[in-house]
Formats: sequence, C-alpha cells, structure tokens
Amino acid sequence: MARRHNIDGRPTIAQIARIAGVSVPTVSKVLNGRADVSLPTREKVERIIEEYGFVRNRAARALRKGKTGLVDLLLPRLDDEYYLPILEGVAQVLREAGLRLVLTATDYKSEEEVRWITTVTDHSTDGILVVLPSERAIEQLERSGLPFVLIHNQGGLQAMAPSVRITSWEGGFVATTYLLRLGHQRIAYIGKTSPARDAIERIAGYRAALDAAGLPLRPELECDGDFTEASGYQATLRLLELPEPPTAIFAGNDRQAAGVYRALHERGLAVPEQMSVVGFDNLPYTEIMNPPLTTIHAPRLELGRTAATMLLRLINGEQLEMPRVVLPTHLVERQSCCPPRQHQG
Repeated sequence: MARRHNIDGRPTIAQIARIAGVSVPTVSKVLNGRADVSLPTREKVERIIEEYGFVRNRAARALRKGKTGLVDLLLPRLDDEYYLPILEGVAQVLREAGLRLVLTATDYKSEEEVRWITTVTDHSTDGILVVLPSERAIEQLERSGLPFVLIHNQGGLQAMAPSVRITSWEGGFVATTYLLRLGHQRIAYIGKTSPARDAIERIAGYRAALDAAGLPLRPELECDGDFTEASGYQATLRLLELPEPPTAIFAGNDRQAAGVYRALHERGLAVPEQMSVVGFDNLPYTEIMNPPLTTIHAPRLELGRTAATMLLRLINGEQLEMPRVVLPTHLVERQSCCPPRQHQG
C-alpha cells in the first residue's frame, strides 16, 4: 500500500509533484490540459490531485502561455501607514483572483522605479501597479508594453495613462470651507512645497475656498511643507511668530497635523480653544489624537482595490471604459475645531 503523505491543508503544485514523483512543470501541464503528458502519468497526477483536494483556482484555470500569475506593486515606502490600506486593497483583489503579489519599495527615488520596471519588462510579471510614480517611471511603463495602472498619478504628459486617484482639490476646498463656516478668516495651509499632484490640488482647493468667501490670499499663511511631522512642526512655530497668527491651520496631511499638535502643545496652546486644526487622509491614529482630529478621508483601501481590478482587466486583454478613475473624499468631523470667538489668546 502506498504511504500516505502528511500535508497540512490543501497541497501546492510542488507537493503534488513530489508525491507523484514527477516534475513541477509536468503537474502544471496536467492542470492546464496540455497534451504532451503520457496517459499513465496524467492519470497518476490527476488521482493524487483528487485524493489530496488540490484546488484549481481561477488563476490556474486562466493561465495561458506567457502568463506568470504574478503582479508587481511598487510603493514609495513600506513603513508609511498611508500606504498600508492601498496594499491591502490590492492584495484582496489579487487573492480573490488567485494571483500572487510582488512588493517593492522605491524610497521615492525615480531611478529605483525605472530600474525595477526595467527588470520586469522581460515578462517576469503579468502587470504593474505603481504608487506615486515619477514622470520617468511612467515613460518607462509606456515603453514596456506591459499592462499597468498608476495610483495617485502625478499627471504631466502621460496624463491619459490608466490611473486611480482621489479628489484632492475638492478635499482642500471642503476642509477650508468648513473652517470658514465656523467663522475663521485667518486660515493657514501647510504643505505648499510638496511637488506631488495631490498636494498641489489641495492648496488650490484651499485658495479657491478663500476666494469664494471673498478673502484675500495671504502669502505668510501659506507654509512650506513636505508632508512630514517635522515640516508641520516647523511651519507651526513660524506661524505662531507672526504679528497676526492664524486662528486655524489646515495641514495638507495628517502627519503634518501631528507636527502641528506637537508645536501647539510645546507653546501651551490648546486645540481647538486656541487653534483649530484640520488634517487630510484620515489615518487610524487621528481618532486617538488629543483631541481627535477633524480630517478629510482618503479612500485608500478603495484606491488599491480599484487599481488592482483595472489591472486584471488589462491583463485579460479587456479595454477600460474609464482609464482615469477619481474616487471621492469627504470630511470627517471630530473635536479639533471650534469657532474663533471661543479662542482665548
């Protein structure tokens, strides 16, 4: 009697091959209905597949010549909490499709993006997702001929490339309008110098809201910022030194808002009684900041899921009715803002 092999859970192709005493390519050929396998070998492999409960997933059924079953995702960093829901959204869709995810961090370096894209253009991947791609990376992707989708497309000459982004302009407009409706007129913005398209759109929305309210733009209230805690902290210290400090601060993202909180705390100023603060992104820790931060929600999980779904369609040779998808943002009102008349200097 043949010895029963102990396998925890459903077996892999490699385990099936080992039990059957054949190669992995042979098992793959059986799974894909190839004719170049002898009948006795085919019957043996199929018997083991049935006995051990191997599941032919959608990816295995759909694999055709030249397909790898792999999808690459390029992220700027792996230790930034902003990107984690995007990663999870991508992983969910690929897991449902039976595809495997290859993850790479580029550390915001365009040369790293280009280098990695170049390494996978030998068709060692079925498609590529890139978060915050540089212009050079987009150009390289378009030359590669591989299916790709951009997440937070930076725009430029390749603006018609398949992409998913969020309504950053509208988010900036809504955040500023919220503060205006509370009665604030001296509203600062932090994040002016970030080159990302989302950052440019957020300050544009901020300016549009002030203009719609009939208020002048005040250059001293538009602060440099690179979307880090440190830049939020430094900008707030400078704002507090102005002859007329703002009564409210719109930080271009939640990380800068955390820096704003730190600076205000060091100066003994209370939020929101002495300074109202609004962020952008709705990172998980904003709910437990003291006080909880009012912010603009960025649908990051949906960014990942939508981009991955689009990529799968491209991999399958389908056309996208909407190659450029824009997902909505919305205000999450918490306890970090109040009318300026309650502010106590």
